[in-house]
Amino acid sequence: MTHRERVMAALEHIEPDRVPMDLGGSLASTVVGSAYPGLRAALGLPVHESADTWKYASLAEIDEDVRQVLDVDIVHAPRATGAGAAVQVLSDATFVDEWGVRWHKPEGGHYYVERAPFEAEATVQAVERHRWPRPRDLVRMEGVVESLRQLRNQTDYAVSLELRGRVLSMGQFLRGFENWMVDLAVNEPFVEALLERTTQIQIEANDTVLRQVDGLVDIVYTSDDLGGQNGPLVSPGCFERLFKPHFRRIWEHARAHTSAKLMHHCCGSVYRFIGDFVELGVQALNPIQVSAADMDPARLKAEFGRYLTFWGGVDTRRVMPRGGPNDVRDEVALRIRQMARGGGYILAAVHNLQPEVPPENIVAMYRAGKELGRYPIRIGGDETPPYDDLNR
Repeated sequence: MTHRERVMAALEHIEPDRVPMDLGGSLASTVVGSAYPGLRAALGLPVHESADTWKYASLAEIDEDVRQVLDVDIVHAPRATGAGAAVQVLSDATFVDEWGVRWHKPEGGHYYVERAPFEAEATVQAVERHRWPRPRDLVRMEGVVESLRQLRNQTDYAVSLELRGRVLSMGQFLRGFENWMVDLAVNEPFVEALLERTTQIQIEANDTVLRQVDGLVDIVYTSDDLGGQNGPLVSPGCFERLFKPHFRRIWEHARAHTSAKLMHHCCGSVYRFIGDFVELGVQALNPIQVSAADMDPARLKAEFGRYLTFWGGVDTRRVMPRGGPNDVRDEVALRIRQMARGGGYILAAVHNLQPEVPPENIVAMYRAGKELGRYPIRIGGDETPPYDDLNR
């Protein structure tokens, strides 16, 4: 099978020749830039610094030679929703994005919200006064369609494309994390006004993108984290009342304007929302944070495997950074055994691989996936890995 055929079979819940594998197929399943030279060295490839697939998150753009050596199946489209001309770069470590959020990167770290535009006033009137970005300010299509045509015509990879689709995190960025969580409980008029405005802007931006790329991409995806390590960040009632209607609008628009499969990236303990995701049309879920509460992959497969493709699942909390290659191989075997039968599984790490992950562990993950992921799946044994103490 070709890479694209393999991925599409898995997304259709058909067993392909082997489990598809992803590195760099989304902005949550790649390698951070500082870890990339070590991976290239471990693969015996010429070592060089990574190009940034997203400058403000310091994520590596995966080169074709790495994709070929690891035999991964998905390639990310050029970013159509990246930071555009409206971004104000204040210094090498500080910028203001299109929404008016000021971000800062401490030395050796990632970008964090330094100043939120609504941190001092959370009212409906403040939402009405705010200088909102035009939807076209959130889109940059220069060269995107041409690049997508080349990917379709010159490679056999499945092609993924990022869409705007933030709901909970829009408030976190625009209001400040702590203030926003309080607002959800005591300031619903402001919450509803902000979400109404930001959702509509994102849908209009997505509309511009989707009208130009339909037929050229296989997967579109959104990202918004609703879970922490120990449980959801909001109650089911809060999700149902405040967030679900906006996810519905975003995803229904996407499904109506593309034939591509819809994936959603949602970290943490999100078991209580998965049924809602299915109801709203999500077809694949990433990253399956197996170390989080209530995220047992065998349970998820049994309850939702008819509807969802699970994308990820290789533990990055303990196994990838602290185990050895044999532990990684056992982890891959476990996740394949739990989630791969009947199709509906794409092997990837739980979120982006950090510098603390030994490059030999990354190599071991993809080698094990290629070897052990052949259909029919013949990995036996129980559901408990021999290194269970790593996950405690």
